[in-house]
Amino acid sequence: MAHLEALVPEVSAYPYSNGKKTGSRVKFPDTIAFSGMNKPARFEGDIIDLEVTGAIPRDINGTFYRVQPDHRFPPIFEDDIHFNGDGSVTAIRIKDGHADFKQRYVRTDKYMAEDKARQALFGRYRNPYTDNESVKGVIRTVSNTNITFWRGMLLASKEDGPPFAMDPVTLETIGRYDFEGQITAPTFTAHPKFDPDTGEMLCFAYEAGTDGADCGVDVVTWTINADGKKTEELWFKAPYAGMIHDCGVSKNYMVLPLTPLKMNFDRLKAGGNKFAWDPNEDQVYGIVPRRGGKPEDVKWFRADNAFHGHVAGCYENEDGHVVFDLTVIDGNVFFWFPPDGEKPDVAGRQRLSSPTCRWVFDPKAKSGTRYKSSVEWTTNGEFSRIDDRWVTKKYEHFWQLRVDPTRPYDIAKCGPPAGGLFNCMAHYTWDPNDEGKTGTEDVWFAGPTSTFQEPVFIPKDGGKEGEGYLMALKNNLDELRNDVVIWDALNLAKGPLATLHLPLRLRLGFHGNFVDDRDIEAWQKRRAGELGPVQPAKEPLPWQKAFTANGHGANGAS
Repeated sequence: MAHLEALVPEVSAYPYSNGKKTGSRVKFPDTIAFSGMNKPARFEGDIIDLEVTGAIPRDINGTFYRVQPDHRFPPIFEDDIHFNGDGSVTAIRIKDGHADFKQRYVRTDKYMAEDKARQALFGRYRNPYTDNESVKGVIRTVSNTNITFWRGMLLASKEDGPPFAMDPVTLETIGRYDFEGQITAPTFTAHPKFDPDTGEMLCFAYEAGTDGADCGVDVVTWTINADGKKTEELWFKAPYAGMIHDCGVSKNYMVLPLTPLKMNFDRLKAGGNKFAWDPNEDQVYGIVPRRGGKPEDVKWFRADNAFHGHVAGCYENEDGHVVFDLTVIDGNVFFWFPPDGEKPDVAGRQRLSSPTCRWVFDPKAKSGTRYKSSVEWTTNGEFSRIDDRWVTKKYEHFWQLRVDPTRPYDIAKCGPPAGGLFNCMAHYTWDPNDEGKTGTEDVWFAGPTSTFQEPVFIPKDGGKEGEGYLMALKNNLDELRNDVVIWDALNLAKGPLATLHLPLRLRLGFHGNFVDDRDIEAWQKRRAGELGPVQPAKEPLPWQKAFTANGHGANGAS
């Protein structure tokens, strides 16, 4: 008997024509971004008592949260990118040597609109001019980049929109969070920092001036104190409209790395990419006072063209200079955003180097001062993490995903490594006696068929810096399945203490954090008592109000 699809060819026809989706068939694009380890999982559910090899340390009691982009519906455009997927949060709860798994989507405004329509309505990455008319005026963030714990809630965030609050136990979405009406900017960082001594959240936003899609140079920094009150807000202009993804904080300053991945409003309105790499523009570092600053107090220091990765640590030395460590790559990591007029250079990404660079900035120097990194450590990696108890302080230890092309890789079994060949987990130390010198390296190889995702550090009670555990998702590329690996953070080379086996595949995620059970429980009590429940935003954002006032309906209808 002939296969049914042969009898009904219009049903099985590929639903993309000239790069855009046609018809109602539910079928994802046949592209690298939607295949292999990155094939959409579209999964929500719970698994009780994961299988374990080894023994989970009994002093780990808490939850490892991480978030991944996971398209709920086939995208409007065939060449859509991984970054545009809906935020889906994983929780691995560990208690008394056992581990449970939970997965839930973030119910953003975008998610809810598309869920009702049962199809994608939002177009290209961060480009509202490519959206369906029915969702004009709807907040389009997917909250897929980081998941942090703040005052009894999880904040799922992406830098193109406001964060969404979630329940840390159930992963139910509470709603858009505006810090009880205190922050109404259209955008918000996915990398807030938390001062371990004051309990403050330090955060920022770029392209923050109007609706979050003006390709403008407006930047704002905030400080939220431990009681949830906004104590600092500083607005200023960046030297150009580029990406500011991560930040560093010392005792007195915030450092903002401005990457020459530039926005252009005309290109956006024409339906093109939000960003384009500019190989002729400087990388820039903004030094922002944490307290009482004015726009003219912000300093912008320049260095030769490069692409910023993620931050390790940041502190002030005895001279009052700001020491700032991060991955700096010698070219365009985001090859899908090539320079204007050029095609994506996929192969070029493999030629890039990604050292960990140490910069020492004098905050009293004039804006425009040119710098070179004082240390360039050939770690060849990304996604650095430190012991968060040492945020703002001189630190010694950091951990990082490492690319080691000298190790064996079974391309026949695995195909190209989705997300990059992060085949090693590495632990590095700075020389504690000389900030200009590097220290030790400690590495664990994933094996010829596996890679790792970003790690999280779990401190031991009362332990010194670095004493504790490291945890990360492992991608088993040959099986299309994930594990969660736990090491002694100070001895990776000894191998995993425990491996938690997931019976399924997760997509490549971005960032996550570990939260101790005692913190979750303490905040639950406070929220059930004097603080009351988390309050989602009660008012539309200012740009939405203006949109409606200009004759559009609440959902964009005229």
